[in-house]
This record gives sequence, C-alpha cells and structure tokens, in this order.
Amino acid sequence: MRLLFSAVVCGCLLSSGPLAAQSGAFVIRLGRDTSAVEKYTRTATRIEGDAIGRAPRTVQRHYTIDFGVDGRPTRIEVVATRPGAPATAVPIQRTVATFTRDSAMYETRRDTAVVTRRIAMPAGVIPIMGGAAGSWVGFDLLVARLKQSRADSISAPVYSAGGNGTQNWSARWLGRDSVWIYDNNDVFHAAVDRDGRITGAVPLSGTQQFTVTRVPALDIAALGTAFAARDDQGQGLGALSTRDTVRASAGGATLWIDYGRPSKRGRQVFGSTIVPYGEVWRVGANAATQFRTDKALEMGGVVVPAGFYTLWAVPSPTGWKLLINSQTGQWGTAHDATRDLFQVDMTTSALPQMVERFTIGIVPGGQGGTLNLDWDMVRASIPFVVRP
Repeated sequence: MRLLFSAVVCGCLLSSGPLAAQSGAFVIRLGRDTSAVEKYTRTATRIEGDAIGRAPRTVQRHYTIDFGVDGRPTRIEVVATRPGAPATAVPIQRTVATFTRDSAMYETRRDTAVVTRRIAMPAGVIPIMGGAAGSWVGFDLLVARLKQSRADSISAPVYSAGGNGTQNWSARWLGRDSVWIYDNNDVFHAAVDRDGRITGAVPLSGTQQFTVTRVPALDIAALGTAFAARDDQGQGLGALSTRDTVRASAGGATLWIDYGRPSKRGRQVFGSTIVPYGEVWRVGANAATQFRTDKALEMGGVVVPAGFYTLWAVPSPTGWKLLINSQTGQWGTAHDATRDLFQVDMTTSALPQMVERFTIGIVPGGQGGTLNLDWDMVRASIPFVVRP
C-alpha cells in the first residue's frame, strides 16, 4: 500500500499556498500500509477537519469542534460519509454533542436509529476524534496542553463524540523535542516541533501499533476517491485482523480453534513491540484465542481434559511456552494468570518462506497430531496424543 500512497500523494499531497500555523495533516500507517489520513485547521474558536479511515472499508469523517472563550469545548459534530457521495446523500452516521459546564448531551443518528444520552463531563476535557488508528488531532491537543502547562507531565480527560464516558490520557516530556504519550491503552513516543506540534510518533507498547507522520498538506478528497476505488476493485485494506476458525479431527478427537489473524505488513514481528519476547501474547489479535477439544489431549507431559479453554503463549528467541487457560470469552489483553491450568514447552523452527498473516494449523498424525503457530519466518509447534 506504500506504493499506492506514494502514487496518490504525487498529485494530492501538496496544496497551493502555505498552511496556516494552526493546521495539521497526518498520515497514519500500520506497518507498510496507510490505514488513515487526516487534516485539520484550527482558529481561536473552532477546529475543522477531515479524517479518512480505510478499515474495513473507506469512510470519511468530517468534524467540527467549537470552543468557548474560556477554551472549553461547546459543541462537536461528526458526519461520516462514503468518499465521493453526493452532497444530498444521507450520511452513514451523524453525531452531535453539546456541552454544559459539567455534562454533555449527544445524539447519534444512523439510518433511522437515533441514540440520545447525557453523560457527566469533567472540567478540562480534551475533545478527540477517536484513537491512534484514525485520528491524531486529539494527541496534538494533548501535547499542546502539556506545553502550555509548563509542567513535566500532565494527565487530562478526553472525550470522543458519541462515547459514553471519558478516559484519561497522559503525556510527559522526554526531552526538548520528544514526548511520551499514554492513551489509556497504548504508549507512543512522539517527536514535536518548537511549537509543540507532533511531527511523528511510533508505538512503544500496546495493541495499537500505528505510526504517524505529519506532512505539509493532504488532498483529502482525492485520497478518499482513490482509496474507495480500490475498495470497489477488491483491493482495499479490509479488516486489519481477520477472524478465522480451525476445525480438525485428529486421533479420534474433534478440535476447534477461533482466533484473530494479524498481518506482518513489512514489520519485524517477534522481539518487537508487536510480539515482545518474554511477555504473554494472545496468539492472534483482538479477542482471546479460544480452543475446544472433545477428548483429553496429552501434550508436553501434561494431560489436558476435554473442555473449552483459551490459548496464550510466551515467545522467546530460544523457545516458546504455551499457556492453557480456563477463562473464556475475554478480550486478548485480559490474560488472568491465576486461571492458567497448564504451561508447556513449544519447539520453534524456521519456515521455508514468510507467512504474511498469522496462521494456526493442526496436522493430524498417528494417535494425535501437531499444533502449529506460524507467522513471519517462525513456526512454534507442539505434538499431542489423544487419550481415552
């Protein structure tokens, strides 16, 4: 997708005339793929911008954020459309939030469905347009507040229109031109200019492994048209991590695994922030990997009774450990070590060719088979035998 972005940008990136000092444009990538683009302009009382997200299909969001004379947000409007849709087309979704001193009322319309809710709103809230995957205007506002505070670090409530509450984001200086940012889930290292504007950021930890680069300008309309055209041609970005199911019969047992399949996207996978060595990994993406067997399995010197489990792993350069956990239905970042039932060693080997999308496989053989975890150039495997 980098080639696509470069080709499109040649005609779309630079606009005529210099940008105003309070403008911003960001390119957001997941590995080598451009996952979103955004631009905004700020005046003393308003931020107006457009963000295009590409997963699973291209959607454009036009937003406005109005501020009072005291700097508090007074109104947010976000309108989501398909790029190139006529002006008379009904939006995919429209959300309007209005603020009082201690609360916000929002209304979201999608097709004929309307949701209205009032929520408490703390003082000093920073409006955001979502997280690192699709918008960085909120991160820019957080760093601007850090600079204005003249403090070493700050923590501030943030609110995204349509959300049912606020979160706290944090930022602290790492040096004159770099900032550590925590968005309540992920940690980023951001480079900033002398005006306190983010010029780029990389992930340090967490599940949102997006990088961002500030660029001089973006032609949002042209980029949206190009990305939507690729969707229509079946060449869109699609889901960032697809869900898949493995079903197999081995040694008389029926096995079932449900898991998320992240892609390499040109990145270093193991021993990086994506899958760090020595830390528990969800063996996939998004929701925890689920595993079901209708017969007892002997693996790694232990017998796993028939039942329903989640699978986790601790990768290392010299070998992996497979964790079999009794808790099910949880998100993949919610590993409860007290629910681990078994921990067994897996062997690793080099694959003959690179595997782009993480793949779990079961190879039947003899009285059981082998469980394989394949990604990038690495295979982690463990044999098993079906027991009565």
